[in-house]
Amino acid sequence: MRISVAGARRPDVSFWALAALLLLVFLTGGGSRSDIASLVVLRPACALLLGFGLWGFTRSHLRRYRFVHGMAVAVTGLVLLHLVPLPPAVWRMFPGRELIADIDAAAGLGAVWRPISLVPTATWNALFALIPPLAALILATRLNDHDRWRIAVLVIGIGLLSALVAALQLGGDPEGPLYLYRVTNHGSAVGLFANRNHQAVFLASLFPLLAAFASSARPSAIDPRLRTVAALAIGAFLLPLLLVTGSRNGLVTMVIGLASIPFLYTMPGSARGTPPGKRARIVPVVVGLAILALVVATVVVGRAVAIDRIVDPTAAEGVRYRAWGSMFATGMAYFPVGGGFGAFADLFRIHEPHGLLATSQFAHAHNDWLEVMITGGLPALLLLGIAVIAFFAMAVRWWRARGRRGGNVLLGGAGLWMVAIFGVASFGDYPLRVPSLMCLFCVIVLWISSLEPDRAATEGV
Repeated sequence: MRISVAGARRPDVSFWALAALLLLVFLTGGGSRSDIASLVVLRPACALLLGFGLWGFTRSHLRRYRFVHGMAVAVTGLVLLHLVPLPPAVWRMFPGRELIADIDAAAGLGAVWRPISLVPTATWNALFALIPPLAALILATRLNDHDRWRIAVLVIGIGLLSALVAALQLGGDPEGPLYLYRVTNHGSAVGLFANRNHQAVFLASLFPLLAAFASSARPSAIDPRLRTVAALAIGAFLLPLLLVTGSRNGLVTMVIGLASIPFLYTMPGSARGTPPGKRARIVPVVVGLAILALVVATVVVGRAVAIDRIVDPTAAEGVRYRAWGSMFATGMAYFPVGGGFGAFADLFRIHEPHGLLATSQFAHAHNDWLEVMITGGLPALLLLGIAVIAFFAMAVRWWRARGRRGGNVLLGGAGLWMVAIFGVASFGDYPLRVPSLMCLFCVIVLWISSLEPDRAATEGV
């Protein structure tokens, strides 16, 4: 069934600004390191876009998304708090400051005012790293229902581009120009990222979005059968590439992404709450068998690196998990105030046991939930707990509303599954320390916060 688009608006200027930001950040912000040269371009550009977003920001925007904006202010404020110099008597009260206090005394520095962060330069970098996601959040706040879906289609397009680059990387020079970053997984299908894990998690997060895009429950000018064919074709392209990235984290999140499809996709000619016909019962089985065939074919030709790494993990990967106990002890050494946002690498070097010493170092904890505790302490954990509670509250709200036909319900549901994918991935990695995925996450949060019936009867994409 085709639906008129007479009520669909043309894209607003905020859409074009957010689209430009997402394209820029995915092309220049695919790594988590602080010394990536492209950050010199990315952060100032995002600061300008943040200023543009705030220029048209209204009280109604703030009211509609007050919880999300409140969390953004709280996170930014907490990072700033870690940079405020404190009197020596107050600073010495915090746990984990004894070593620096002894150095001050030995050097005869006297009473030095110091911030909570033990590595202020790293915390300043963490503060500047918030500019792109804050810009994405403010611009996404200004979008209407139509433009939110246009951004969703753009995200699918960016994912397709990253997958295409990954395919070319597999067939090209492992040290060639298709790898955008100096420090990367050469020879792996990293796409627009520096790390294969982040590429895999991004691709896995697209499956819920593809299901929502193809669903006939979403009003659209494009025939749902055509959308279904397009989504299946894109999914069939993404799945083998996800397997060959060599990311075990990606394999786990892929399962979550595929599991979301029955909850988001409605076949053409069917409606939620009605008994499925014979054809409707057969199609999911056929799709499931096709997915299984793709996985088996990838394994048979010997390119399923992610599965190979589950069977035969490397020694370096085993060290990451063995280090969690030492990392937890590091966090407790600075609890409850934390050692400073962005300072994990320096903090862990102080407490790293001899048995973990190697020629390489831990840049991150490879468990972002744990790293938040180490660097941000109890206040950061409280904010994280509030966010988790809000996530489950919105999941319940979506579950109750998912019988309604509408774009906002579908997009919000896809957003919930995508957040779940990022949350699970953060137990074994740090995807939300990558600028591109940070910006995408903020856009997704606004999708979830827009869970309500569409104000317009039609969509333009």
